[in-house]
Amino acid sequence: MTDTLPEAAPAAAADVELLDPLGAARALDAAPRAAARGFLGADPVTQNPELTARHLAAQDARVLRRGDALLGYAPNPLQPRQARVATTSPDPEPLLALLEFLRTYHRCFSFVAETPADSPVLPALEACGFTSRGVLPGHLFRSGRHVDVHVHALVRRPDTDDHGREG
Repeated sequence: MTDTLPEAAPAAAADVELLDPLGAARALDAAPRAAARGFLGADPVTQNPELTARHLAAQDARVLRRGDALLGYAPNPLQPRQARVATTSPDPEPLLALLEFLRTYHRCFSFVAETPADSPVLPALEACGFTSRGVLPGHLFRSGRHVDVHVHALVRRPDTDDHGREG
């Protein structure tokens, strides 16, 4: 995966900043707690920034800042056309831009997001077309107890546009 946005990226990419792992960890630490917990499997509430940075680097994750939103993606090493994605924003627009970037420049057509049931980012996932695919019982340790994590998925065929139309 590349660390830079391609020259041909849309003009909207100009307001996107790629964060290094430690910068990403610090940004997650400063983000709203409910939105940052579980971000690509990290928990900045219980992990210090150095541990969160190591966690992100170990999965080859990239974290971008676009306005107040943090967006993240990590490739699936067993399925090269799939990426795990995360956002801290309930607004779908930044996530849609990330999905289009991954589709265009990384040829990803399958996306997975994991969230706690009460995550404030659920409206963004739903607006982008993600559907609930299952629950991982007790997968996340939060506030002294194990909580369920909901798995959401979005699959886009390579020959369709963002609305599922063939083109």
